[in-house]
Amino acid sequence: MRKTKNKGSSASGKVKLTSPKEGPAVSTKEFLALKKPRGDLILEVEKERVSLTSLDRVYWPEEKLTKFDLLSYYLNTGSLIMPYLRDRPAILQRYPRGIKAPMFFQQDLESAPAFIKTAHLTNQEGRELNYAVFTTVGSLLHFVNLGTIEQHPWHSTVKHLDNPDYLMLDLDPKQAPWKNILEVALVCKEVFDELGLPSFPKTSGSSGIHIYLPLRPKYDYAKIASVAQALASEVAQRAPKIATTQRSLAKRQKQQVYVDAMQNARGKTIAAPYSARAKPGATVSMPLTWKQIEKGVKISDYTIKNVLKLFEKNGDVWKAFFDSRQELKLS
Repeated sequence: MRKTKNKGSSASGKVKLTSPKEGPAVSTKEFLALKKPRGDLILEVEKERVSLTSLDRVYWPEEKLTKFDLLSYYLNTGSLIMPYLRDRPAILQRYPRGIKAPMFFQQDLESAPAFIKTAHLTNQEGRELNYAVFTTVGSLLHFVNLGTIEQHPWHSTVKHLDNPDYLMLDLDPKQAPWKNILEVALVCKEVFDELGLPSFPKTSGSSGIHIYLPLRPKYDYAKIASVAQALASEVAQRAPKIATTQRSLAKRQKQQVYVDAMQNARGKTIAAPYSARAKPGATVSMPLTWKQIEKGVKISDYTIKNVLKLFEKNGDVWKAFFDSRQELKLS
């Protein structure tokens, strides 16, 4: 059984519906204008009432950034991030006390407001669970209020659950120097270009670079994963001194970047474009152009404090992403 619905049953029972507290709600404009807000309030966004709590809770201690700062970031960038989240099941990585406190994963949504949709799915371990589904900016803010600093959507929507609409390569440096990451990214571009495939790079917001290929949701996860592995292998063969598909860190040379295609399996997730990361500096997984990769960028260049200004200056550098979905010629 794989269908989307507002209320679903799972091994843990039904999703308990909750209601926002009674009382007046603030508008988006009023919320963003607040100075050092404390406590709780109700935000009305796109006709949805979202309960927001502990606004002054510190999420990034060194940067003195709070839950309010994070909510404001997602409210300001909602139109940018939602195309990469909408109608996708989510794995919630919750940091309710900020990045220095313990984090936990939540796949099964036990309770939620009525406007939150769920998808009743079987996970990789065979358990039936009610996954949260991103639908609106209100849904995003509800998950963020739970401590979901990072947004990790599935690679497929609820309409085509078994058919991803992009594949991605995760360039993971571990001990490799940053310049090697940038060089390997350009080798990826070379491989994709030769195959006539569009490729879209972004910072991971953590330590590496992600390369995306938008797809028509036609093939299942297993086939797309095999394509991704073939692409990764080709990249590693072209630049063996600085790139590898060897998973074992012990068997990897220090200067080698791991070209990881393993994140393309069903149920795996990766930080979405424009997602904040629970990392020092409040970094963001930032969409890039290939010119930016060529010139050189750093993870620390993009944070929740400057992304909106950079977008206003440079525009949407991934604006062609959804128009570039490919239909691969697979046997």
